[in-house]
Amino acid sequence: MATNVSEKDKTLNEIIEYCEAKSREEQNYARTVLNDIAKGWALAGARTYDRIAKHCESMLGYSGSMPSEVPNQSEDAK
Repeated sequence: MATNVSEKDKTLNEIIEYCEAKSREEQNYARTVLNDIAKGWALAGARTYDRIAKHCESMLGYSGSMPSEVPNQSEDAK
């Protein structure tokens, strides 16, 4: 499991690369197939890999905003 942002990004980039490669494979297969049903399934698969890659891209980097100042919790306990 990713322990920090850079490890998470490394993992997400690996998934993105995998999905892009699989999408290209499906698109290439769709170009060679004469059967419309098989072509449709291949293109649907390619679109699925594209959506997964796009979702992973949206998760890259630090997505939340860090507070610039955190209240002193020891003072809150008084």
